Amino acid sequence: MLIDKSLQEIEKLLPFFKKTNVKVSAVNVGWHLDHSLKVVNNVCLAIKHSKIENYKSNFSFLKSYILLIGIIPRGKAKAPKNVISTTDIFENDILEQLISARINLEEVKKMPAKSHFRHPHFGMLCLKKSLRFLAIHTNHHLKIAQDIIRN
Repeated sequence: MLIDKSLQEIEKLLPFFKKTNVKVSAVNVGWHLDHSLKVVNNVCLAIKHSKIENYKSNFSFLKSYILLIGIIPRGKAKAPKNVISTTDIFENDILEQLISARINLEEVKKMPAKSHFRHPHFGMLCLKKSLRFLAIHTNHHLKIAQDIIRN
């Protein structure tokens, strides 16, 4: 699964978590790794607590487009406050979140298809679309982190 490969890539980028490049991003590699893992863990928790009887499919052109092409344009969206660190980020914090993300994903993958979470821009995403979103979102931040390291 794509999200599993993304988590492996996060682990590979951990040694570079302090690296910055303001030409690429206002924040360092660690911020992107931390944010990605916060999103994975928060989405997984929302899915675990969802009630399948409350799931309603909804159409959103933006959601369909992003999930189809698999790319989030840079600098176009603002992250919710609950997935942004307001304190210093340490390598150990990222490692702990990575462990939690792996456990959470394994649990979520076993849940019913109508398990879901509500995305602030896309509306309700069923389990399959939620996992696709997580892969796309994590990859988006991994690309930024890789550009920070490369340049």
